[in-house]
Parts: sequence; C-alpha cells; structure tokens
Amino acid sequence: MTTPSHGSHESRGHPNPTIFLSIKPSPKPAKQKCSAGFFCSFIVIHKSLRVKYLAMKKLLLWSAPLCLLLFLSNCASFHQNRWLSTHQKELNRLANSNLSAEQKLDGLIQDYVRFMTEDLKFVDPRKGVKFVKKYHDQNRASMEKILKESESWQGKLSTMDKISLGVRTAQKPYIRDLIDLGPKFKRKYKQYAFALELANKITGGLTKFVGKDLF
Repeated sequence: MTTPSHGSHESRGHPNPTIFLSIKPSPKPAKQKCSAGFFCSFIVIHKSLRVKYLAMKKLLLWSAPLCLLLFLSNCASFHQNRWLSTHQKELNRLANSNLSAEQKLDGLIQDYVRFMTEDLKFVDPRKGVKFVKKYHDQNRASMEKILKESESWQGKLSTMDKISLGVRTAQKPYIRDLIDLGPKFKRKYKQYAFALELANKITGGLTKFVGKDLF
C-alpha cells in the first residue's frame, strides 16, 4: 500500500494556507471617500436650489404689484365693455320699440343714470373720459332718435298736459338719482364739451317740467 503524498492530501480538502493570505479585503477608505463625495455633491445641489428659490422669491415679490395692477386693469376693461354692451342693447331696443315717447324717455333717463353711476366709479379721469366717449359714440344715434320723438310729443302738449307731466316726472323713481348725479357728472367733465352736450339734452328735456336745473 502506498502512502498518500502531500499534494494528494491538499486535494482532499485541506487547501494551502498561502491561498488565504493572498486574498485581501476591499479597502474601506475608498467607500468612505465615495460617501463623502456624494454628501458634498448633495450640499452643493442643495445650496444651488436654495439660491434659485430665493431668486424666484425676490422676483415674485417685485412682480406681484405689477401683476395685480394688470389684473385690476383687465377687470376694469372687462366691466367697462360689459356695461357698454348692455347700454347699447337697451338704448337700441328703446329707440326701435313701439313704446310711447314718454316711456322711451323714461327708459333713456334710467339708462343714463346707470351710466353716470358707473362712470363716477372711475378714479382715473382718463379712463372715465374714454368710457364717456365710447358711450356717446355707440349710442348717440339711438339717444337722439328718442329725444327727437320726445320733443315732438312735448311740443304738442297743452298747458294742463304739461302740468300733469311735471307732476308725474317729480314722482318718477329715477329723478332723485338724476338730480344727485347730474352736478357731480358736470363737475367731473366740465372741460369736456362733448360729455356735457348730450347730457344737457337728456336731462334738460325732462327736468324743466319739475323746475330742476341740473346743468
């Protein structure tokens, strides 16, 4: 019987100790270095985002008043266009209706009272002037048609009919507002002849019957 050799003994499950000595674990400092680099990158990114956030915050603070101004301006334009459209439709309806001359004049005065109320809300006189001009330009034909019919009707009234009209006029629900708003409107636009010309026609034709001189 032959004795097993030293090499055959290693092959049966006893590895050479030198093999284990040759296997070295991965150095831990490299892992720590990688973690530190990631942390530094995170800090840099965080600082960069914070700088951008602060810059955006400052931009918003500076631009907020301008945005608010633009928003309010757009709202004012929207209201103005809506008011003008409503006036135009109403006055056109009255001018071409089969109502009596007195009823048409009542409708015209009521619409003009609403117009003056809306106009006096404008703090900026330039916007107010534009609103007045648009109102007159869009509705001049309808208003003059109604006023012409009213003058023709009033010219045919007897003395007693005029007295009766004066009593009815003094009791109309809009006359108090007309007397209150008329002088305010005149003071605001006293330097604009086009604004007062039509206003004199509208109010003068009616208020003369109640002894009130608005303009």
